[in-house]
Amino acid sequence: MKINTKALAILAGLTVGMSSTAFAATADSFTDVPKDHWSYQALDYLAKEGVIEGMGDSTFQGSRAMTRYEMAAIVAKAMQKNDISFGDKAVLDKLSAEYANELGTLKNQVNKNTNDINDLKNKTDKFKVWGMARVQTGDDNGLVKDGHQGTYNNRFYMDLEGSMKVNDHATARFTIEKNAHYRDSEYAVSKIPKHVTVPTGQGYKNEGQTITTKNYISGIDKDSLLGDDNHNGSISNIWVELQLGPQHNWYTNIGRKWNGLGMQNLMWGGQEDGIATYHPIEGGHGWWMSAQYWKPSSDWTDTNVEWTKDKDGNAVANAVAATHRAPILGTLNFWGPLGKYIDANIAYSRVVQHQKDSNKDGGDYGYWTGAKNFWGADLKVKLLKDLSVTGSYVKSDVDMSKQSWANGGHADRDWAVRIDYKGTDLNKVGSWGAYAKWMNLGCMGDIGHDDEWATREPTYVNGVKGWYYGFKMVPWQNCEWETMWAPHLTENQSQPSNSYKRHILRSWLDFHF
Repeated sequence: MKINTKALAILAGLTVGMSSTAFAATADSFTDVPKDHWSYQALDYLAKEGVIEGMGDSTFQGSRAMTRYEMAAIVAKAMQKNDISFGDKAVLDKLSAEYANELGTLKNQVNKNTNDINDLKNKTDKFKVWGMARVQTGDDNGLVKDGHQGTYNNRFYMDLEGSMKVNDHATARFTIEKNAHYRDSEYAVSKIPKHVTVPTGQGYKNEGQTITTKNYISGIDKDSLLGDDNHNGSISNIWVELQLGPQHNWYTNIGRKWNGLGMQNLMWGGQEDGIATYHPIEGGHGWWMSAQYWKPSSDWTDTNVEWTKDKDGNAVANAVAATHRAPILGTLNFWGPLGKYIDANIAYSRVVQHQKDSNKDGGDYGYWTGAKNFWGADLKVKLLKDLSVTGSYVKSDVDMSKQSWANGGHADRDWAVRIDYKGTDLNKVGSWGAYAKWMNLGCMGDIGHDDEWATREPTYVNGVKGWYYGFKMVPWQNCEWETMWAPHLTENQSQPSNSYKRHILRSWLDFHF
């Protein structure tokens, strides 16, 4: 080992100089160290050696007196270095002996600060919030004002998501969504009015007269706590994420949350209540499976006016309501790679329970069409480095002979093909992507598809067919701009007598946080 001769000379002087002070650390550690103390000479030497940073004047601190704690802090920092000579280490050892008490106190304080920081980090890690805000504008002839069901055109939107850590294998989650529509003319108020006109030609003596209903039902469809339960700024989803099993690799969700089945969410895409578990298949070469027991959370109530006659033959208007009940389903799903460039997904769902609600006039208000089984398959192929094609197919076992109104053909199945070129990365300004999608969705082929809510939205139409095209890019970090164009969609295509052409041009800017 190479010995620094200058260090030996310093050590010889220090040995004499420290004979009366080496163990004087019991003195007030906040008082100045005398300027003639040997520690200054040692620090000047270490500064010249590059072990510690000096002041550029061949000394460590010039003529300024230092406290024992300042000395100890400098020594502690220097002791963290590994690549120092034998002589330099010997000088540091002498200094550490001189300031042993102060170094011990500093170490305890550092440990306490570290524990406090870790404790604070653990507490802050237990609660996390993220999401995005959207500004959206567009032109759409399928809105409420046009006599249809669309409501997602010109709006401000926010999706706020949060997680609360329970322990290492359990997390509570929630989402809050808000739609703020800024063109009132696009949206209507739906209600059964308090004043109604008696229909004619049905034998009522007071036909054609305006009368008052015995009760009336109203609901506001725009920016209302009652009109849009999932997008009104209240908590829309609540669930718990668990990691179960000996290896904690049964990833399980319990509660209400948004979920999708299939690569393009054709079999199902929406809010649901229930339990779902996801598990990597052992020896499955990257394949996963999931099992779910769930119910769509989309029950809704239809309201209408029921006419009866009083004892004098006059019409009496009564408000009636019947609830559309969603069924309870069981689902199995498998997905994974079929080689380097192909991914696949297969899913099966079965209705295991379905309660229907009927009003007293005998109307059947079941949510589904009698279908019990749903099958789905998806295939995604990467044709080139930046080009992929995804195909999806879903079919149900609905008895079409009992659904004569849906005479548009193939109302019991869904098809969709999507082409993607490149894609965006929120951390890469200037990244971009383009896509095109063709779809032919029957009105009874799925449980409740989500045809890209970000671009269209579920409109409760009886089938939709056509192309839409999109382009997106990242103009600034964590900001994504997207524009979608659907020039010739056919909606209600499963019921041709009520079909219409829908065109959409929509653009939005998302701010992610």
